[in-house]
Amino acid sequence: MGKTAKLEFVRRVLPLCLSVLGIVGGYFFISVLSSLLCLVAAGGIYAALPRPKAPSGAVKPVCEPSVVTLDAIGMVLGIVFFSIALIGMSAWGGAAALAALICLGPASLSLVLFTVAVRQETSWVRFLSNGFEFTQFGLKVRVMYEDLKTIDVRQWEASGWVAWFQSTIGSSGPRSAVLLNGAQSTKTLVFKRSDGAKFTISSELVPDLQRVLINIDRAGVELPDVISDYQRKKIRQRRERMYGGPEREPPVSEEKQVARIAALIEHARRSAGQ
Repeated sequence: MGKTAKLEFVRRVLPLCLSVLGIVGGYFFISVLSSLLCLVAAGGIYAALPRPKAPSGAVKPVCEPSVVTLDAIGMVLGIVFFSIALIGMSAWGGAAALAALICLGPASLSLVLFTVAVRQETSWVRFLSNGFEFTQFGLKVRVMYEDLKTIDVRQWEASGWVAWFQSTIGSSGPRSAVLLNGAQSTKTLVFKRSDGAKFTISSELVPDLQRVLINIDRAGVELPDVISDYQRKKIRQRRERMYGGPEREPPVSEEKQVARIAALIEHARRSAGQ
């Protein structure tokens, strides 16, 4: 988790703790004025901390409901149920104390909603001329087109809350990142690197898909199989118009150069032996 994601968690968790402190403390040991000051400080911290800004041209995941709505629901759940749980377990007895303990369940949902909101605020993808940057929870991964093993086009289908879950919490780390548009059916681009890392992005979110395909072709990477020969021809024609002719072949890697030199040496030895 990056610094910006940690700061976004602080934006939400610290006001939640101050609010609960104000209510629980007001019930037990602090004055009404001090309780109000805690609530005011909580709101001030949430509003004052700087929010993360996506770089120019970056695409952010679709968030439904909005981040502000997620935060509001999380705050209400957390403040109400954490306060009841702490007060009940401290001052009540019997069945009432047990009911207060159960309140910790719905209270913990606030942390789940905060995690969703933080993910939406600190995750995006930005396409560049030679690759793309995938940022998730503030952690950035740079993927070069020339490092890709395959690029596939797949239809991603889900219904109801499953589609919402996949588009909001569906990522599982820097080696398997997902950025969907939240629809129940979406056509995705699946980028796979040779090291097994996989990045899935809804094609509808890509601002200029044609340019992305041109840059992929320019890097010497095979285009997805679903692209017809006619489309491939158009992509290469546009690439030549944009960059002034066919792209040169990529330079030979160091491993291939070593293998080539070794083969020449072996051929020279055999020739000398004859």
